Amino acid sequence: MRTLSNHLFLLLIIVCTVSCNKEHKPSIKISPLPNIILVMADDLGYGDVAYNGNPIVKTPHLDAMASQGIKLNRFYAAAPVCSPTRASCLTGRHPYRVKIPWAGDGFIAPEEITIAEALKTKGYATGHFGKWHVGGMSETVKQSYFPGPPTTYSPPWKNGFDVSFSTESMMPTYNPYYLKGGDFGTKDYKYIQSEPIPEGLNNEGFEWRDYFWTGKDTYIKDLKGDAATIVMDQALNFIKESTVNKQPFLSVIWFHNVHTPVVAGDKHRALYKDLSGEEQHWYGGITAMDDQIGRLRSTLKTLNISENTIVWFCSDNGPSYIHNYNSAGPFRGKKSELYEGGIVVPAIIEWPAKFKTAYEVDVPMVTSDFYATLLDICGIKMENQPYLDGQNVLPILTKEVTKRSTPIGFRSPLPSRHNKAEVQDAEQVAFIDNNYKLISMDNGASYQLYDLNKDVAETMDISAQFPQIKKDLLIKFKSWSKSIDDELK
Repeated sequence: MRTLSNHLFLLLIIVCTVSCNKEHKPSIKISPLPNIILVMADDLGYGDVAYNGNPIVKTPHLDAMASQGIKLNRFYAAAPVCSPTRASCLTGRHPYRVKIPWAGDGFIAPEEITIAEALKTKGYATGHFGKWHVGGMSETVKQSYFPGPPTTYSPPWKNGFDVSFSTESMMPTYNPYYLKGGDFGTKDYKYIQSEPIPEGLNNEGFEWRDYFWTGKDTYIKDLKGDAATIVMDQALNFIKESTVNKQPFLSVIWFHNVHTPVVAGDKHRALYKDLSGEEQHWYGGITAMDDQIGRLRSTLKTLNISENTIVWFCSDNGPSYIHNYNSAGPFRGKKSELYEGGIVVPAIIEWPAKFKTAYEVDVPMVTSDFYATLLDICGIKMENQPYLDGQNVLPILTKEVTKRSTPIGFRSPLPSRHNKAEVQDAEQVAFIDNNYKLISMDNGASYQLYDLNKDVAETMDISAQFPQIKKDLLIKFKSWSKSIDDELK
């Protein structure tokens, strides 16, 4: 009897164990898909934020984000100018592969797969808000101050975005449809414009040749006030609607701040009242954008979705070469150049559900990494995926690895010595393998080697001391570069 009782007892334990295991299986399932918000500033240099040491600018919300999230100290834009970097964010590919080598040159082709298209396969709602600059918004209406041909038509809604509130190019950052030159008090207006405003319009101003587009042949005709607020209003409407619908979302928020023409309203200029008029607009434009980032973070908390929302902030390239108020921090060079100052940008990522504590990461990352990283997080593998230059950096962000597995390659037209908005028929190139950087600024006639762990300002060429490292990097670079040329044949 005791033996039978023991057997029955053991059987009961086994049954209960199996039953309990079955009941617990649902708790092992994958967590809900994260919401994803990609925020990008325009022409914001590494040293243009307070958390990177700027003693003048007020960026309390970015400072808070940096102190509570992961501060990325070596985050690279894939190019030293805007359009190519934006293309890399959307596709995970080097801009040359996407045929967008320079600002306003090229468009996202139909055969490319964008991050919006990929995330839609998992049921994401997708929205783009702000500056687009990787394709035309209309087949009939020429857009932007430097309009391109209608054949470059490739708006957000043709590239996977359900909702759009987007401009083709830059806009005045206050009263975005109108630019009054006389507000700036500078003789040639070089601060707000790469070239002087046309003669006769300096004081009266003129209507800006761009619009916020919401769909095919549909745009908003009259908007006034702070451009960053206007953009964030629409982004938050999209976020709130997606939350109500219980749908994961991708919100791409690409501010116009602080690309020229930089204009700040009275509220933000008053914060810098002891500075010159130009400085008031410049610093005020940064703080205006920072206010909207604070508004975004506050709204996520109010909606109770901040915990499982990835917010990834960066800039599209280094600070503009037009004026002297901006800062590349400790780095050499500015926008348009492949020196560190032109491509190392302020960057932060927050995802409280995954990253529980704040810390800093010194491993190099690049805007091309967005695509591979976010697709891996969401468990997405696309069929017929074109070659990716970016890599999944989640193991770096979680500190599982301390080095990058693939180098970061750069190719870009060489800017003109007389006007850096124009390019020569020549290239500048760079190749970064963790701490080592190989660079040529003379169309490959010579190459310099820098150890960025010891020389962030790129002042000491160590080619003579480490010829084998230089040789190895050059071989790897040429192999990578050839893969681009072969793809474009």
